[in-house]
Amino acid sequence: MLSGTFAIQCCSRSPGQAGVQNREKLFRWAAESRLDPNHPNNAGMMYMMKQAGGIAQAQDYYRLEQLQEEFNFATDEQISASRRFRLLRLRDSEVPEFRSLRMIPANEQEIQKDVFAAYEKRKHAASVETVSHPGIDAHRAAVTKYLKQLREQIIQKLRVAQHRRTLQDMVYEEQVPDIGTLGTDLLRLTEPRHPLRPTRKERKKVTAQNLAGTQVKILVNIVRGFDLPVRAAEDVQNLSSVYGASQTVSRTGLKLHESVAMTTLASCSLVRPYVEVSFQGSMQRTSVAEGPNPTWNEELEISFKPPNSDFSPTSLQSIKDKLYFHIFDEVVMDVLQDDRQRGSVVQQRIERRWLGKIALPFNTIYLNSKIEGSFHVLSPPVLLGYAYEDRGPRGDGLGAQGWEASSGNTYLTMFITIEPYLILPEKIEGKFESSEAPSLLSGVEAWRSSFTNLFPQRNIKTSVLDMSGKTVFIMLYIHPLKPPDVLLNETASTLSIYEQVAHYVSLIPSIDDSVIYNSVCDIWSTCNQFLQLLCGDEEEHAVLLCNYFLHLNKRAWLCIGFAVPEGQTTYVLTEESRDVYWLWCASGGEHYSVRDSFCPMQAVWCLVNEDNIWANIQQHQHPANISYNLSKARDWKALFSKSSPRPALTTVQPSSLTYLPTNEQHMHDLEERIERTLREKIMEWRPRHITRWNRYCTQAFRQLLPR
Repeated sequence: MLSGTFAIQCCSRSPGQAGVQNREKLFRWAAESRLDPNHPNNAGMMYMMKQAGGIAQAQDYYRLEQLQEEFNFATDEQISASRRFRLLRLRDSEVPEFRSLRMIPANEQEIQKDVFAAYEKRKHAASVETVSHPGIDAHRAAVTKYLKQLREQIIQKLRVAQHRRTLQDMVYEEQVPDIGTLGTDLLRLTEPRHPLRPTRKERKKVTAQNLAGTQVKILVNIVRGFDLPVRAAEDVQNLSSVYGASQTVSRTGLKLHESVAMTTLASCSLVRPYVEVSFQGSMQRTSVAEGPNPTWNEELEISFKPPNSDFSPTSLQSIKDKLYFHIFDEVVMDVLQDDRQRGSVVQQRIERRWLGKIALPFNTIYLNSKIEGSFHVLSPPVLLGYAYEDRGPRGDGLGAQGWEASSGNTYLTMFITIEPYLILPEKIEGKFESSEAPSLLSGVEAWRSSFTNLFPQRNIKTSVLDMSGKTVFIMLYIHPLKPPDVLLNETASTLSIYEQVAHYVSLIPSIDDSVIYNSVCDIWSTCNQFLQLLCGDEEEHAVLLCNYFLHLNKRAWLCIGFAVPEGQTTYVLTEESRDVYWLWCASGGEHYSVRDSFCPMQAVWCLVNEDNIWANIQQHQHPANISYNLSKARDWKALFSKSSPRPALTTVQPSSLTYLPTNEQHMHDLEERIERTLREKIMEWRPRHITRWNRYCTQAFRQLLPR
């Protein structure tokens, strides 16, 4: 009432200077009392003040809370200085140091003052300009910094995409029953209660909250090995003294024939292998088997401890540990020097000789739940004292072609899983931006959904994310590109050129997207971006190799499927001749026949080239059991056909690639660094002995390494 009376008194008009002063008081009172300009009761006063020039411009909003500032219990500066609110914001932003925090104290006094030390240190290191070092280190540092920035941009776009909801996301409507669904339900009543072929039930999933205090194990079932290297003839002869082959005497005192004893010894002591499994500092091993094709069929348990006992999918995907399988040959050496005591004294030493290894990332086991198959063993280029056995007729039913294809390669058949079954990360499906027409996108999605309904286990790809965060059709990554001229040797054979090109692609370092982008999503880079970053996963290697083959007039497709031990991966399929196809592992530079029993590719889901995508709708999915005639509609379902032709789409690949000459000085510096690291590690392994290096042997060993 007093404010209204004061306004009336100020509005009374008086001639001269008094009227001006009253008008100024009215304007000052209106500003201090915060009159709402859009309130109907203040319309007359606002009109009068506007005519008098007291209001510069009318405000176009309606203030719901006129006294908002009076009810602000903390200022923006105080909220920014609060450690608790800062922790909440950083956890919501998925900062690596705080994204795994499950609980934040309610009182700020319970939060340690140095909780942001690691975050501030990393942030300061990122802001400081990297000191330029000559060589490849400067390039690696720049690539690492760029990938971190790219990851943050992709995460930001992913958050925006996840908030774009559709009607199906917000409203769940059950399907109205029709004749088809009712008929299916009625047929289930007639099914036998005890079918002859029961289906395997899925293991019960255990959430991260219920795993607290539970012992998680990695179960490894090592079945058998194929084509292990055997000891050379000279080595077997030197070991004959262990068993007394040259002095074997019968009970009658007659000496056995030396050649017969040596033949018996060589047949039973070619190699005595066993497998040692190690992970996170724990180690288990199998028993010793006999021969180059041993059989163990033993189950080993390896304990598993996640970081900070956090079993959440985000924490499990950040684990970079690997499960190692080392194959050793157990050799018994006779160290008795006095031959006169051989009849009464036995003095032996057991040695183990390394034959090869398999390195399996934990992420591969976790994302695939279980892995089984024959794994290729990585052996050194030079294995002193060992050689591969001469092959005879194969008797295990795998076929002569698979036997010849695996010549000189060692394989280990295993089954690996995690117990109990861990919750897998949810598949990220965001509505990202795309340059294509919405009608085309909806048609492609409908085609993919129809195939997924028929074969839910076959995960095909129609579109991927590029490095700008946009959705791009996978076909647009296929385009013929010319390889370096140094690989196109006119005097070499055609097969040799293809193998050199595959070897060139395999030399580019391979790193999975789950490590680069912390399993945010699968991002594909173009060939020029791949060569600039000098790192990528199986998809980038396969795309580059496929584009090289297309330039060399070779029929090639991207082959998306399941392989051992990669899991879901991408290979390159090529047509060598009529009904003869090869699968190329671009990241390893190896090729296999589709009929090879030891081919890592276990399932073929779809094929892609620059014109179309073909989904495998055959009953079988193993490469050796399917037909590759893409013109048969009953075997392959094409995305584009005569009824729905392919629209005009522009490739994302450049017209040509630029290759920079190799810096010889950087190459020599890298060789010296590798040699220095090897020398230091070998000296660390034998600290009680003096290590003397022979430069001549170093040069000789360097010539033996493959190039």
